[in-house]
Amino acid sequence: MDKLSKVIKYIFVIALIAFLAMLFLRICQSDHKALEDIKITDNFIKAYEKDSDIRTHAVNDGFSENGAVFAYSLVYMEDAGYLQVTVRYNIRHMDEVKESYPDFSEENIKYVLKDSKGKVYEPKIIDEERKYNYQYYKLEFTDIDTFDSDLRIYMVLGDIEENVSAKNILVIHRHDDTSIPYELSSSEKKLLGK
Repeated sequence: MDKLSKVIKYIFVIALIAFLAMLFLRICQSDHKALEDIKITDNFIKAYEKDSDIRTHAVNDGFSENGAVFAYSLVYMEDAGYLQVTVRYNIRHMDEVKESYPDFSEENIKYVLKDSKGKVYEPKIIDEERKYNYQYYKLEFTDIDTFDSDLRIYMVLGDIEENVSAKNILVIHRHDDTSIPYELSSSEKKLLGK
């Protein structure tokens, strides 16, 4: 019986270590800091010259309805009509879409921004990275008419029917959000020449 209890004890310890390792890996996957900082682009510099009041706030709905899309690191300059945000989607979610729609590929994915009046804004992808189970994009929107309405990111899955794409909508800004000034880091100031 003594040998059996030792074997059970070792199995339990190995299972516990494996569980903790998987938990640690999962935490690392979801806490990736890539594309968190502002990307200083020509459009950002032009917007900053018009309006140096950079604002930020938490994205309203961190995750889309189906949990596949997540957004963070939102900054905007209201008077310049400029917005920059990082979005992330779960690659495994796209695998599920491919099962139902075999012709679908990730190249079919595009993002648009819509205001509550129905105006659509196309982004420029200014950076991207793939890590673990996630694809990250840093998106830049220019010429936004107003921030006095709700703004939603739509992850459009090509020609896939509306009920699938509708679950990939994320409110990133509401007109009554309490915004706070964004503090530029020293590296960001350096890139802006400040």
